Amino acid sequence: MKPIANVKTPSRRGRSYESPLRQEQAAATRARILDALVRTMGRGIADLSIPAVAREAGVSVPTVYRHFRSKADLLADLAPHLFSRTGLMEEPQVEGDDFTSLALEFYRRNEAMDAETRAALASQLGHEMRIRTMPQRVAIVRDGIARRVPGLAGEELDRFTRVALLLMGSAMTRAYKDYLGIEAREAAEDVGWALDVMRAALVRPA
Repeated sequence: MKPIANVKTPSRRGRSYESPLRQEQAAATRARILDALVRTMGRGIADLSIPAVAREAGVSVPTVYRHFRSKADLLADLAPHLFSRTGLMEEPQVEGDDFTSLALEFYRRNEAMDAETRAALASQLGHEMRIRTMPQRVAIVRDGIARRVPGLAGEELDRFTRVALLLMGSAMTRAYKDYLGIEAREAAEDVGWALDVMRAALVRPA
């Protein structure tokens, strides 16, 4: 009797490939959970828990943990998600190098922010998140100023950056509206004028 030849059986290992549709569905579920986190934050830090977020998202608690291993992971993805909704972490692409156009775009973004995002940013957790992301926001504004004011550097550039960041921020938008009754467009024109005056004072003749 002839010996039976060794026959290799095909490997049955699962393939790591995931279809684009499945990836799209996973991304949509993650965004849904993060949107629920934003709404939960707006109601106060005391309500913030994985079960509360799951209820708000309309998914199970295990589903949340499938996408975020822990509450810390969930919160780590909060900043990029929130800022993608507002565009506040991106330098506006505007025509010209005048500061009025830049201020108008920052104020437009602040005004366009929806109520639930605004409430989330005003919460304790939102405040902490803003502090953590402040170095990135400062860098964005600093780069924009450096391009608009050639030759400005060092402490003068840092000071200009700090002043511009505060003048073009959401707190200044609210101050104009609440205390002076001035809407965003006119406020942005004031701010742009002030920054252009500062630039003119700092630009040195060649």
